[in-house]
Amino acid sequence: MNKMPAFIDSHCHFLGMGYSSTLIQLQEVSSIPELLDLLRLHSDQSMIIGRGWNQENLIEKRIPTLSELDKVSLDVPILLIRTCGHVVIVNSKMLSKIQLEGKRLDPSSVPEEGLFVEEDIHLVYNCIPKPTKSDLLRYLKIADQICLENGVTKVASDDFCIFDIPYETVIEAILEAQDSGQIHTSITEQVNLPSKELLEDFIKKGYPNKRYSKFKIGPLKLLADGSLGGRTAALHKPYSDDLNNLGVLNFNDEELVELIQMADDAGMDSAIHVIGDKATDQVLKALKAVISSSKRETHRHSLIHAQMVNMNQIETMKKYHIGAIVQPIFLNSDLSMIKDRLQDRIQETYLFHSMYQSGITVGFSTDCPVENLNPFENLFVSMSRTSLKTPKLKPHLLNESFRLEEALSCYISSNLEYIYEQEQIDYIMVDSLPNELEIAKIPSIQVLQTVIDGKVVYQKLNL
Repeated sequence: MNKMPAFIDSHCHFLGMGYSSTLIQLQEVSSIPELLDLLRLHSDQSMIIGRGWNQENLIEKRIPTLSELDKVSLDVPILLIRTCGHVVIVNSKMLSKIQLEGKRLDPSSVPEEGLFVEEDIHLVYNCIPKPTKSDLLRYLKIADQICLENGVTKVASDDFCIFDIPYETVIEAILEAQDSGQIHTSITEQVNLPSKELLEDFIKKGYPNKRYSKFKIGPLKLLADGSLGGRTAALHKPYSDDLNNLGVLNFNDEELVELIQMADDAGMDSAIHVIGDKATDQVLKALKAVISSSKRETHRHSLIHAQMVNMNQIETMKKYHIGAIVQPIFLNSDLSMIKDRLQDRIQETYLFHSMYQSGITVGFSTDCPVENLNPFENLFVSMSRTSLKTPKLKPHLLNESFRLEEALSCYISSNLEYIYEQEQIDYIMVDSLPNELEIAKIPSIQVLQTVIDGKVVYQKLNL
């Protein structure tokens, strides 16, 4: 066995990865008929929920429709969440449930037959039965096991908007799970409260920067736009494969500044999901305004994802000390579609190494359950700029490749900044060290043990 530091994931959905693992898994589905057949196997459930579909992986290269889902059942509500989490498709029964509860009164306002994107997705989620405390604890335990199996002992996590429940219920569940020893992973909460009223309530109750033993309140988390895969990332010019579509901005300029300013006044940083170039400009403008007027001497503001950040925007990030929490592993799914989405604009996408070289604090993460939590897969993609899912495709901008030591520093030392800690003393035992293998074999590295505070909290069976 070989010893190395445990990994830190600076942006995932801890509660969400536990919950998602209990849903119907659609990642490997390759056609719409195959998808429908898989759903039929679960037609005895009171609600059919699946996650992980990606139209780019389907033979038909399109999104399934409401009428197709109706062929599975007209009596059982069905909702299917795209791999990115920014697009949901429902059947007629689920749509009628939404309308019955008064969430959406005009059926004609639902675009493309049951397709929900971005902020409208909460209309669907509000109709999912709310989890009990025991449900939440079960999901947290599953997520903890996923982390430990992958050698991840600390995460920055967005958990407040997974379910339509009060954020304090989530905090209580995490604290109970940690205090009772049901979970071992340290969690820094990326506070996803995207309204003035919710954030005011959070601040008034004294939560900003609150610290518990293995749970701490971190930055405000906002989603400025959507995803490239779902064509909801906000662009200056239309999508090359959808010329009437510029994506979606989730806030106007004034709303965005107000929320960031409220958080800053309370001593909180902001970590903002941003993918499209238009959304990046909007967020950088807002951050510059808040930073320039802030009374705080230091900050750890960051952009999460940053897939279309160009060189001029990188210079702005450097000037204002704005960090980047990125997911090289996104190329695993995105490599097969970014050319169609952006054409020549792909020359300024996924410029993560340029950010690193400029001196920006670049942290690695996976956004799990969007992609696998496995750090060795993420390391591989960061170094090879290729996809494990579609290995025959050419690497994307090889000059943006990381060396192993650089990638490891992003995964561990740089990520300490995003979990508000000074050191990583947790470690893992692996069957091979990544520096002893050729790049192609790094994804096959197995975690044999995970050690936290000197205690073995995970050991691979049959060791």
